[in-house]
Amino acid sequence: YLLFADYSHLWKLIITYLLFFIPFFLIALAIGIIFIKYIDRIGTLYFANMFGSGLGGVAAVFLMWIFFPQKLPAVIAAIAFTAGVIIVPKQQRNVFTFIVTITVAVLAVMYISPGRLQLSEFKSLSKSLNLPDSKIILKESSPYGLIEIVTTPYLRYAPGLSITFPGVVSVENAAFNNGEWVGPLISTKGDSLNYLLFTTENIAFSTEKRKDVLVLGSATGRQANIALLNNAERVISVEQNKALINLLKGELASKVDFLFRDSRVRPQNISPRTFLLSTRQKFDLIMLPVIDAFGGSSGMYALQEQYLLTTESFNELLSTVNSNGVISISTYIDYPYRNSLKILATFAEVFENRKIENPEDYIAAIKNWNTITFLIKKDLLTNTEKDSIKSFCNRMNFDVLLLPDINDDERERFNKLQDKSLYSMLDAVLKSKEEREKLFNEYPFNIKPATDNQPYFSQFLRWRTIPLLADLFGNQSVPFFEVGYLLMYLTFIQIILLALILILIPLFKLGFKGNRKLRTLLYFSGLGIGYMFIEIILIQRFTLYFGNVIYAAALVVCLMLVSSGFGSLVSQKITPKPYRIILIVGIIIVSFTIYALFLSGWLKTTIGFSLTAKIIFSFLWIAPPAFFMGMPFPLGLRQLSASNDSQVAWAWGINGVFSVVSAVLATIIAVELGFVWVMVFAIGAYM
Repeated sequence: YLLFADYSHLWKLIITYLLFFIPFFLIALAIGIIFIKYIDRIGTLYFANMFGSGLGGVAAVFLMWIFFPQKLPAVIAAIAFTAGVIIVPKQQRNVFTFIVTITVAVLAVMYISPGRLQLSEFKSLSKSLNLPDSKIILKESSPYGLIEIVTTPYLRYAPGLSITFPGVVSVENAAFNNGEWVGPLISTKGDSLNYLLFTTENIAFSTEKRKDVLVLGSATGRQANIALLNNAERVISVEQNKALINLLKGELASKVDFLFRDSRVRPQNISPRTFLLSTRQKFDLIMLPVIDAFGGSSGMYALQEQYLLTTESFNELLSTVNSNGVISISTYIDYPYRNSLKILATFAEVFENRKIENPEDYIAAIKNWNTITFLIKKDLLTNTEKDSIKSFCNRMNFDVLLLPDINDDERERFNKLQDKSLYSMLDAVLKSKEEREKLFNEYPFNIKPATDNQPYFSQFLRWRTIPLLADLFGNQSVPFFEVGYLLMYLTFIQIILLALILILIPLFKLGFKGNRKLRTLLYFSGLGIGYMFIEIILIQRFTLYFGNVIYAAALVVCLMLVSSGFGSLVSQKITPKPYRIILIVGIIIVSFTIYALFLSGWLKTTIGFSLTAKIIFSFLWIAPPAFFMGMPFPLGLRQLSASNDSQVAWAWGINGVFSVVSAVLATIIAVELGFVWVMVFAIGAYM
């Protein structure tokens, strides 16, 4: 990341690569020697390797609940060290006594006195700790990240605040996760005039009383507080970070006025999108978290899957509000304009898909000096509601940005924009599909709505406009528009080069001898690509199903590797004949062709079931095809060793290259073409 600004960081990057390279190289070397030496037992050994890897995926999640991040290396190293001691022959154990003693001592010191986590100076937490009298008062580790609570009398957070607010914004505590901002810990006691009532997000309460409110991505409860201050009777607060919710209900309860113990508030530990898919309740108001960060985020969210901001999600939002209900979503005013345009474009597409003409009659938006809040209705905005919105803006010195029959002067009564092109572009988005498509094609940034197939809402960069951006903002500034997107391609290029240097070039010393070289290349490269692509697509599908990427990844990886391990074990008893391998691969292809057509529907049908039921269904969906996916590799190696032993090392190298490259390639395909194409290429690889 820092290389874009200062090339002197290159040597740090190279040293970091070396630190990772050494242990993983030695681990792979040890495993590779065992596999090649005992190729006749490859099915059994491959089973042991995959079974352990699968269990490790689940064990890591539990370890993150128990240990802080800086202690985990010692714990995991102890597991690997134990495995090393087990395989030492009895007659050689005396020689290793000294090594064992030293290693145990080192691990003990690492655990008792771990190294300090180095916080990046570019993280939100680092900036907050620079404030006077600031300190960390609590830490909590979990698979969701490292939560740190900071106290400082100088911290202020009030997005969308009116300049008419006469008091002082008092926030003395805030939560951070992995060094990034989560939210303020708000206490409203003693405030005769609460600043939360002076923000643009109160527009939803200016038009009508909202009894039943759904807050998606509630974090520390700021928006739930807004709802209660506006006399909401029931608030469902959805936040997927279980560790954070536990803290706010427990140790930190007094710092948020026992908000999550309030009888009117019902916290739900699940991802917002999964809640939408599983609920049958209707709400008067649905509030979404503020998009982006004040001052921008340097495009680091470009590769983050944001399922709450897709067309499918916005359609579900409209289906989850009452007939007179509304959806409220806010974003910081970025420049060049992107987030606000993409939000509006997404709702415009949803209304079009619902065969609703004139979407401008269903959407209102207001702004202050740094924030835009959109209000989307399921039914037409009434004249009374329009008058209420205008009256609210007049009282708070907000500007009406979108409302039927307003002029540009009304858009800048209190807060002027330096670049007024935002107004014409917002109007173009709502005017017609033709105008919207024209804007999509001509605008330097990608503001087409995100979909579940391509859920990358914050991916705005377009390759063809990079020269234009370079002219406008300078070469040094371009990467910071979408640095995450650019890093994906830079990573891909690096991986290809390193794979060639570290895997393929050494193999040329052996020579690529024997017949049917193309068959060896296609077979083992296909397995490397196919397996990794399938794993990534299943993690993506089950992330929505379970509402948590950590648990979805752990479950998918565990089930796939353990099931594949058992398939490998069974393959040890199968004679490696070509027709048998073709039959097994055929079963894999048919299975995932069916999954490509029906898996999403099956998952949505059962998404409201209990966690136990969903785990059982996941086992039934993942384990059978994964069982057969564990067979082709050991069977292929055994057949190759019998017919052309000199190509076994090449088979390993080819499979290794394509397994590593495909991990990033799958992400590129998902971003550029969508997850459907990842599945198509996976099936093609097995073919």
